[in-house]
Amino acid sequence: MHEQRPVCLITGGASGIGAACASAFITAGYTVIIGDIQHDKSRAVAAALGEHASACELNVAVEADFENAVTALMATHGRLDCLVNNAAIVGALGPIAEIPLEEFEYAQSIIFRSVFLGMKHAARAMQGQGSGSIVNIASAAGLVAGYGPHLYSACKAAVVQLTQSVALELIEQGIRVNAVCPGNVETPIHTGVTDERWLRRMDKIRIDRADDQPMGRMALPAEIADAVVWLASAQSSYVTGHALVIDGGLLAGPPWRKQPDYYREFRPARR
Repeated sequence: MHEQRPVCLITGGASGIGAACASAFITAGYTVIIGDIQHDKSRAVAAALGEHASACELNVAVEADFENAVTALMATHGRLDCLVNNAAIVGALGPIAEIPLEEFEYAQSIIFRSVFLGMKHAARAMQGQGSGSIVNIASAAGLVAGYGPHLYSACKAAVVQLTQSVALELIEQGIRVNAVCPGNVETPIHTGVTDERWLRRMDKIRIDRADDQPMGRMALPAEIADAVVWLASAQSSYVTGHALVIDGGLLAGPPWRKQPDYYREFRPARR
């Protein structure tokens, strides 16, 4: 009799960080369910990952979709060991005086409300087990202003705060809740398109963003996914309520190569 594989639900897994997470969790021995509104793409990702991956159509802004996804998952697998709240959009750009209210409401429904809904329904499933791990994908832009548009940054900051608050509640039931805060990552979210055009646009973005990175490059989705798997695993068993920054040094400050010359020139200490 084979031991049951742990089960992970990943939202927004059709591309970018979500797809990288799906691959990393399969490699780590999980059964993976990819929930995405882009159902054809999520099914293709699942098919490429093999028999332990599947897809479900999931609009993260709709509570019934989350409830149905978790109910179906529990009926099939009997447990939920990890939820990765990854689905997001950039949202409205531009100055605050020009952002329509409906754009604000749409952005928060996808970036922030979806995390609330995911945690709500995952918690119900995990509480019956007395164990589980929830990992919310936040952003470095949610920790320091100026690294993203207004609504995106504010919603990601809310994700961090909700992560910490819920972590205090659920740890008493054996459920850990953490966030990952990536910096600049090579994903379609930067380009506004998810087809092959994003690769062409990404070439320019990669050059532009790399100049501001201490490491001199953007992150790969797999580098974020590795951290997500770690937070879901027993290797991070004493970690909860944490916002793990993975930004290549972005929030530490400007690259050394951009510091004023007098910072970088050697001066002997004087007594």
